[in-house]
Amino acid sequence: MTDIDLSPLEAPYQPQKNSSRTRTRSEEKRAKIMEAAADLFTEQGFSSTSMDKIAERAGVSKQTVYSHFGSKEGVFSASIEAKCILNSLSSEFFLQQAPTAHIMMELARHFNDLLLSNDTIRIMRLCCANAESHPEVSELLYSAGVENLHRLLSDFLAQRAAGGELDIPNTDAAANQFLFMINGDEAFRARLGLEPKLSNQEQDDYLKSSVRIFLKGYRSER
Repeated sequence: MTDIDLSPLEAPYQPQKNSSRTRTRSEEKRAKIMEAAADLFTEQGFSSTSMDKIAERAGVSKQTVYSHFGSKEGVFSASIEAKCILNSLSSEFFLQQAPTAHIMMELARHFNDLLLSNDTIRIMRLCCANAESHPEVSELLYSAGVENLHRLLSDFLAQRAAGGELDIPNTDAAANQFLFMINGDEAFRARLGLEPKLSNQEQDDYLKSSVRIFLKGYRSER
């Protein structure tokens, strides 16, 4: 039986610092467009938000918006992807050479922070409110957010299983299990506008327990 190092779960939480690299003018414009679009989508709904309104709110030309994103759907998808990246849920995150427990714990924290963020809650409510009239909006959210993260996690678990540390016959199912462990009661309450039940420490303890249970359940018997 392979012993998994669970000591990283006991380390104090130290949020990662964002890179201080200066953005180019093009990147600045892109960021402004996505911020403006996200605000408009949640304020007015997807169908009532036009490329003209996005351009006006961002202080750029409509042509600039089209040149960066191609369509309103493109802006929406990019906004979701950017939110995930800001919470360190990107392909680069899973490439770090660190103990599995450390990566899974950091993933749990970043994903939890994303689920509880005001922007995510607003976007989720927007998609639910427009699910019947504009199901394509929900599809965009799912593809750019949850589905992408699910794929990245499944690939990471497959890589760690190939190394002999984990025994996971179906990494897609395992990734789904883990993400739903994190997307629990506190996230559900937040989307309903209810106050949290758990303190920050209690929530972090829950995340540690989830990671510990997951890794013990899938540790290799070799």
